[in-house]
Amino acid sequence: MTHSLTFDAISEATPGPKWAARWTRSWPAYEAWFTARGGDNGPDRAACEAALKQHMPELVPVHAKLTALAGGSDRAARFLSTWCPPSYLGGCSLAVATSDDDIRLVRNYDLSPDLNEGLLLHSAWTGRRVMGMVEFLWGLSDGINDAGLSIALAYGGRQETGRGFGITTILRYVLETCETVPQALRVLQRVPSHM
Repeated sequence: MTHSLTFDAISEATPGPKWAARWTRSWPAYEAWFTARGGDNGPDRAACEAALKQHMPELVPVHAKLTALAGGSDRAARFLSTWCPPSYLGGCSLAVATSDDDIRLVRNYDLSPDLNEGLLLHSAWTGRRVMGMVEFLWGLSDGINDAGLSIALAYGGRQETGRGFGITTILRYVLETCETVPQALRVLQRVPSHM
């Protein structure tokens, strides 16, 4: 069986119709995944929003706007918070090649094609320009910001889960709020990750 996936690139400074169109396209597969994996048994909306406010307050207005664009349901708000989401595993790998004047990142995506948005998004949701590959409709698997800070995620390792956020949302937060590697490391040490 052959399956193809088209990758898109969009630029939208604030969440708006382009993001809403992507939500409409991708949410049915994510909603099926979320409910099948027990997402409705996770923390309620108030707990998810409180965790976001405590750990990543700069993203609270963005989360509110995205939730509104997604229709405002409790399930959408909880999904988009990524606070204590259902467990997910991946095996994405990275390779980096560097020279004196060039750095190249190559990644594979070991995701279900139904859950891979295939979206390179350029945004300025908190005022900082960020560009990266989207996962979970607003998180990032990798990206760069206008300060030149880059980050990339390789899944793997332990399968245990705990109380925390989905890592792709944390990577979004790093690029939205940090300018340097030491700042990014402090965020990664401070914000709890569920896996």
